[in-house]
Amino acid sequence: MTALAKPQVRELKGWHVLIMFLAFFGVMLGVNIYMVVQAVRTFPGEVNSRPYEAGLAYNRTLKAMATERALGWRARVDAIETTAVGTRIVVRWSNASAQPLMGAMVKGKIVRPATEAQSHDLAFTEIEPGAYAAVVKAAPGAWDLSVTATDARGEHRTAQRRVVWP
Repeated sequence: MTALAKPQVRELKGWHVLIMFLAFFGVMLGVNIYMVVQAVRTFPGEVNSRPYEAGLAYNRTLKAMATERALGWRARVDAIETTAVGTRIVVRWSNASAQPLMGAMVKGKIVRPATEAQSHDLAFTEIEPGAYAAVVKAAPGAWDLSVTATDARGEHRTAQRRVVWP
């Protein structure tokens, strides 16, 4: 009869534990550093370039918004279509009596929801009574659209919408 060979048992020594400990925390630290760098690179944390001044002007902003609401103007994003030239945005404006707002000067701006880095100014032209269109070369995705209409008397109203195009 042959003797059974004893299986070799590897002994766990202190330096093995040290290497496992350092490897675990090294990987964890590396992943955390990578995540922090990516977070700061994609969103620096600043939404407004002058936050202090914007905070001071908050009451004036609220008063202006109330004055604008009293006009009763309404804005509706009617169409967003991708063309060979860019993306065409059509906004329809109507007054308090639901009549098209004609002859207004309309301008706007689109910005990404998280940053102002890719903002685009828009120049709208009236394509039919109350309908104003602008073309922008912007990447697909979500955008915050801010459109201001000013009539011949100098009264104005700003509408803000979230728009998305593929």
